[in-house]
Amino acid sequence: MGGRVTRVQSEELARARRLKQALDSGAPPAYVSAESDCRHAFLSWKNHENIETRCQYLEQFFQNAPDGLSIVDAERRVICVNDAFERMFGYSSQEVLGQPIDQLIGVPEREAEVQWIAECVARKEKITIETQRRNKDGSPVEVSLSSAPIGDDGKPLATGTVYRDISRRKRALALSSALYRVAEKSSTAHDLQQFFAAVHSIVDELMYARNFYIALYDSATELLAFPYFMDEQDAAPSPKRLGRGVTEYVLRTGEPLLATPEKLDELERQGEVERNGTRSLDWMGVPLKAGNRTFGALVVQTYSKNRRYGEQDKEILTFVSQQLASAIEHNKNEQALRRSEARYRSMVQSSVYGIFRSSLEGKFQDVNPALITMLGYPSADEVLALDPTKDVFVHPEDQGRLMEEFRRTGRMDGIEVKWKRKDGSPITVRISGRAVSSADEPADVLEAIAEDVTERRVLEDQFRQAQKMEAVGRSSSPTIRSSPKRRRFSRHPTGRRR
Repeated sequence: MGGRVTRVQSEELARARRLKQALDSGAPPAYVSAESDCRHAFLSWKNHENIETRCQYLEQFFQNAPDGLSIVDAERRVICVNDAFERMFGYSSQEVLGQPIDQLIGVPEREAEVQWIAECVARKEKITIETQRRNKDGSPVEVSLSSAPIGDDGKPLATGTVYRDISRRKRALALSSALYRVAEKSSTAHDLQQFFAAVHSIVDELMYARNFYIALYDSATELLAFPYFMDEQDAAPSPKRLGRGVTEYVLRTGEPLLATPEKLDELERQGEVERNGTRSLDWMGVPLKAGNRTFGALVVQTYSKNRRYGEQDKEILTFVSQQLASAIEHNKNEQALRRSEARYRSMVQSSVYGIFRSSLEGKFQDVNPALITMLGYPSADEVLALDPTKDVFVHPEDQGRLMEEFRRTGRMDGIEVKWKRKDGSPITVRISGRAVSSADEPADVLEAIAEDVTERRVLEDQFRQAQKMEAVGRSSSPTIRSSPKRRRFSRHPTGRRR
């Protein structure tokens, strides 16, 4: 039909009159041919004056509508369709005219829905639903379908239907939902295998993903590993050095690749790739990136001629890969942080020095075993329950002095104070620390190291005392004069004195 507008000849007017008479009498149209023009479905005008002009207007409106339009008779055979319908479902007007529309674009699993629509139209009801129809090549088309009866005041003689392609909107919604769920899984899954399996399930909702794997490259070991690998034909490869495989090609280029058999043959001829394993029909991989650095690939592939990938699938997989890469990096950083925290915790717990966190008022919030032992208590709970002013400081004013020093300089560097143990015995403690702020803390806290220098100070005092005693002893002892030594002489064999 091609959107053309033609003038109505006398023969065509005769056809229009016959069609109208058939419609008015309640009989189904007897004339349907490949040359039939869509204007025949609209000749229900009561006034036949200037009918040629009206038919031209209606045909232009019908053909230029952006949505797919169809009119079927009471037997649900196609009377006419517009250009948008042809583009949407892949048929030409010659292929559809006179054919049962449900055999052309219907989905077998939705027969009950088709019957329900027909019953609603028979009751002269107008309906609008979101559903699915089938393209000529068998692929599904998501549509918003609106049907209404066409006819006189009696029984409807035809059905007019508007098909709006909502595939893009549905894909966008599905993709948005998928990305949200990937992000949600990444924040709750602590096991990468479970997370990868969840991503696989989500991708499988968006496209055919029975054969799916994730490849990650470790620059430290220079190995390409496959932490998640699901395939109909091959087992998961062992970690390996980078080679000339298709996965490595994506890592080298940092670009998505939709490799059809023709594309793979071309890459092989160019020496870019060397395929191994079972040859797939379509291979599609997208890079996993952190900034400009490519550290892995997300791959799907198909071995069946009934399952092919297109540019839309590559676009969707690229969006998913971006979310997946972000989640992997986040998980990697979290693992590094947990390892760092574990090392820090181990260091704190095994330290010979007392380490504590406290409020700026001095209340203990966290203490290590060395501090508990230093204060002579059996458990951390007892130390955390102490009131430092009364239970820890020998001189309560020392705590105020510490806080004053901190407020003045922002830190404490080796300030010595007197603490007391649980049994009341005093100890000398050297404290160094600083205040820290974080989003997890309601207010600043003090992190400090307390070193028990009691024995050192005792030894220093003893040493100083000994020095004093030695100095006093030297100053009070009497001076003894020694008598001059007599010179001794030995005799030479000759008798002379030497």
